[in-house]
Amino acid sequence: MKKLFALLGSCFAFLFAENIERGFPVSVRLTSGASQKAEYVGSVEDTVRLGGFISDTFTVVKILKDRIASLIDSNGNALTIEQADSLYAVMHAKPDSTVQDSTVPDSSSHDSTPPVPQIDMSGKSLVFPALRRPIDSALAARIQDLQIQILKEQGERPLAVSSADFPQCKDSPCIAKDAETRGAVAVWTLEIQPAKHQDSLDLMLHRFLFSNEAQSSERLTISAKNATSELISKNRFIEWIQKAKGIYQEPPKPKSTKSYIYVQTDPEGANLSKKGEDVICQTPCAFAIHDTGKVEIEAYWDVENTLWANKAIIRPIPGDTAKINLRLKRVKPEIEIRTIPAGAQIYSDIEITPHSRPIGSTPKTLFSGEPGPADLHLWHEGYKDSVIHFHVSATSKTVVEIKLDSLTSPKDIEAQKVFERIQKRIFWGHLALGTALAPAVAGGILLYLSHRDHEKAADLKSELSLPSSGRGENFQKLVKDNHHYADRSKTERYVGTGFLIFASGLFATGIILSF
Repeated sequence: MKKLFALLGSCFAFLFAENIERGFPVSVRLTSGASQKAEYVGSVEDTVRLGGFISDTFTVVKILKDRIASLIDSNGNALTIEQADSLYAVMHAKPDSTVQDSTVPDSSSHDSTPPVPQIDMSGKSLVFPALRRPIDSALAARIQDLQIQILKEQGERPLAVSSADFPQCKDSPCIAKDAETRGAVAVWTLEIQPAKHQDSLDLMLHRFLFSNEAQSSERLTISAKNATSELISKNRFIEWIQKAKGIYQEPPKPKSTKSYIYVQTDPEGANLSKKGEDVICQTPCAFAIHDTGKVEIEAYWDVENTLWANKAIIRPIPGDTAKINLRLKRVKPEIEIRTIPAGAQIYSDIEITPHSRPIGSTPKTLFSGEPGPADLHLWHEGYKDSVIHFHVSATSKTVVEIKLDSLTSPKDIEAQKVFERIQKRIFWGHLALGTALAPAVAGGILLYLSHRDHEKAADLKSELSLPSSGRGENFQKLVKDNHHYADRSKTERYVGTGFLIFASGLFATGIILSF
């Protein structure tokens, strides 16, 4: 019992100052809707006097009577202000021992004093107010409400009390003895104090059992800023109560499934990853894994645009380290793109324009020079555009299959038709530009040949103008050759010029259609 005296003394020594006129506990509800527990200390004229502790000092405040909606005593009975005044007067009545009216019956034989309301404490656990700073008053009230609720759920019969429920007691031993006499089974007290760490609070919960005089205490440190949320998170409050009662059991820790894989490659410096995932590390290296099933890993090494890779399938053993050696071999990753329906154009650009050029149409097998994440854009007439994201495997063929969604919105259908018309126009423009090259080259060659034949004809004409040329057979041959080269030069010039004009027309058409 001495333990309980010390426990109550540490928490309630400040309650027992001398010459303080105390009242009896009531629950007060104001007309504004606010409610508060206090001690009723009588009424004066149009005010009601209510007492309570502020900054660890018992303080009496006055409230207008018309602001009091109801008064309820500790037994749950509604009181009027007149009834409350009568009870308060009875508590502090002083009988006159020197003068007694003969007409008044002897109080020793006929006691007309109404009894002071007394709380039934039989079989209950008493929960006293917390010892705390004024700034922690709201937190203390929330903790007390939570504590009472949890104790009820755990099968106890908690009862919120204060020293006012023991009006005949002026010290802790008296409270303890009175509580035990009235059948209480346990006492709960709480201390809220600033912790060593800034912005933290230490909550010290004490419990005393009358049956075996066993006392237990449990400390809990929480953040002052987020005190309530921390208390109710992760069952901390319930576990705190259980620890104070000595019934808390640590939950069994789940067995760790972590294992390790150590990989070496020949050559070293290869990128290592699990299949379909990003690079983990570069060999030689080790990494942790929680998978307990089969795991496929692959390593690849890119040097001078040549890819070397290999893979392994392992089943990790929890808590163990698996060691893998991989000899890399030359590979060429393949990507097979399939669509439903087939015939979709494949673009390497994520965002496409009418000027974008497809790299093929589905179904299509592509070759990638680098494993890892990849993106492609699919376009099909009458269907929504699709951007596909996939992971290119270094050691196996990557198959990507997608079902295209049909266009249903008239606006989208019209926009695709406009896109397709622009795309076809650009195609014909590019075709015209490409086609213009051939006549341009042919025209240039013909003009060059025309120039050469013109020079030969001019040379022959100069030779024929010499006096020594005569009019013989050789002269006639030279005249014939002159006419031949002159005529051919003219024909080549005309045809070459026509080709150049045609090429210019095609080029201009191509420019207009393309841009």
